[in-house]
Amino acid sequence: MRTAVLILLLGAAAGAQSAGDPGAGPGVADLARRNADLEDRVRRLEAAALEEDVRNYLDATEAVQGGDGVLPGGRALRVSGEVRIRWELQDHLYSPTDPDAENSFNFAHMRTRLRFDVDVVENVAAVVEFQDVRTLGEEGSTTADTQGVDIKRAEMIFRQILGEPLMVEAGRFVMAYGDHRLIGDLEWFDQGRTYDGIRGRYEKGDFWIDGFWVVVRQTIPADDSQNFGGLYGHWKWLEAYALLLMDHSALAGEAGTGHTDLVTLGLRAARESGRWKYTAEAAFQAGDVRGDDISAFAVAAWLRYTLSETGWKPQVIVEFDYASGDDDPADGDNGQMQTLFPTNHMWYGYADLVGWSNIIDLRLALSATPRETITITVEYHHFRRPEDRGAWINAGGAVVRPGAIGVSNHLGDEIDFTFTWKPVKQVSFLLGWSIFFPGGFVEDTGESPVSNFAYVQGRVTF
Repeated sequence: MRTAVLILLLGAAAGAQSAGDPGAGPGVADLARRNADLEDRVRRLEAAALEEDVRNYLDATEAVQGGDGVLPGGRALRVSGEVRIRWELQDHLYSPTDPDAENSFNFAHMRTRLRFDVDVVENVAAVVEFQDVRTLGEEGSTTADTQGVDIKRAEMIFRQILGEPLMVEAGRFVMAYGDHRLIGDLEWFDQGRTYDGIRGRYEKGDFWIDGFWVVVRQTIPADDSQNFGGLYGHWKWLEAYALLLMDHSALAGEAGTGHTDLVTLGLRAARESGRWKYTAEAAFQAGDVRGDDISAFAVAAWLRYTLSETGWKPQVIVEFDYASGDDDPADGDNGQMQTLFPTNHMWYGYADLVGWSNIIDLRLALSATPRETITITVEYHHFRRPEDRGAWINAGGAVVRPGAIGVSNHLGDEIDFTFTWKPVKQVSFLLGWSIFFPGGFVEDTGESPVSNFAYVQGRVTF
């Protein structure tokens, strides 16, 4: 269609041609040839200009029609988004607000996103993403409430600064590093997690390093802000990081109230060879948390082996997670690993009953792919507390139940079933069921019903 329009318009521009008077004298004939040459050059110039106008018009039309296109002025535009709906059954799930797991309920919720990526000029871009999150039926009437829309992302991106492989982004953006154990995007949660601040990256070959500083909480005029910054480096299969969390709020600790200045240092290795893949990570924390001195650490090791690369492609996963707890919650010295801003959902059981804090987690998982579009997984977790007086900490870093002397350290066992179907790239469906069987600690410290967490999710992206 586009070629046909060009041919018709250019043909019209070519028009009728003038000719010299064959009966004129030699001087007249020369003048006629010169005029003809000039007219031909004018026609070619007009045709070229017309062709450029037509191409610009068609390019602008394509951009308006959506998808990847070009805005007026030659700027590239990409539009994307998603609609995700999930129904959940939470049956006797333990939580900080319901430590005896007395309640059960079910609900459906929806996440809607619309994102625009614009290349403003060379090496300068902008990203704007809108998000709406709601529980279905929460308004009582769809005519009663138009609230809920927020900014998921809004950032400026500058590349190749001073001709170097340096990128800087500022505004609201998403961060996730390594296995998400300390810094994650929390995409399982409807809102996900974004960060407000600035981040820079220098990348060359197999090496890159990020430096960032973000504002987690800002209060005006009172100085109760919380800030988070650090350096995260990567070289081939090894990563190292140094993180700083500062909270100016005076919060209650073990020996009084105080501020938080927490330093986290860590190393992570990730390798893949043939059918083997593994990651190992260790982190150490020091400083002050709510006025208490802290010394804490955590380690994690994850190994996956693919039994066969044909047929159902069965895989076996084994994992060991350890995070220190506090052996005396009243001495002013804190030994409990602080979870920072993780995505815990994919590591310590899908019911999100534990996090990387005062925990020993032994995990065994089996998965198979009977078809290219279908994956089935079964996982088993055995949870224990390393410290008798250390609390039960959930995936959000909150206390479910305090520790106690003379009780079992066996927190419980969890079995997770998941079924994923992805018929096409843009469409996916997820079914899951998690069962938590309380251990001796839960039985010794309160009510101990079996927990069930079931969900059905559909997601479409564009």
